[in-house]
Amino acid sequence: LDLYGAPAPAAPTALLDVFGSTPAQPQQQQAAPVPVANTMTTPAVSGGASSESVTVPGFTHSGLTVDFVCTKPDKWNSQISELVATCKNAAGAPIHGFNLQCAVPKYVTKEMEPASSTTIPVTGGNNPKLVTQKIKVTNTQLGSKKLMLKLKVGFTLNGNKIEHMATCSAFPQGTY
Repeated sequence: LDLYGAPAPAAPTALLDVFGSTPAQPQQQQAAPVPVANTMTTPAVSGGASSESVTVPGFTHSGLTVDFVCTKPDKWNSQISELVATCKNAAGAPIHGFNLQCAVPKYVTKEMEPASSTTIPVTGGNNPKLVTQKIKVTNTQLGSKKLMLKLKVGFTLNGNKIEHMATCSAFPQGTY
């Protein structure tokens, strides 16, 4: 009996799937799925595919230096690279309203995260803090075409608005 007093339904003689057909084997004979994640370590768990990194100079303008620390986060797909823009301020005053934009050729796709801060303090001395910005790129023609970035930066320094454009193409051929 169920909660409402009706008798329990009789067990079906043939199991039907969603579309009304009879399955080849009864469900009791199917093996339970084995979790794959417990049998191997993924690159994200082990700390990434490569601990090696390459630093590529981006540009220097009005005391602001942007370099790219490049790594390969996925050992199974060499087309994917992670670029971390590190921003250093050698000007005598903080940089405010920092905005870095990036354009790539058609054979490259990108995902760009916001910068860790829009204010870049004077770097060096007792302040080693850097402002960073992650860019994930996929070079679909890796090996035949180099990675290139067209950069546009805007910021305010000492009350003056500054805009600068640069091209960064010093990435190692065939790697990024």
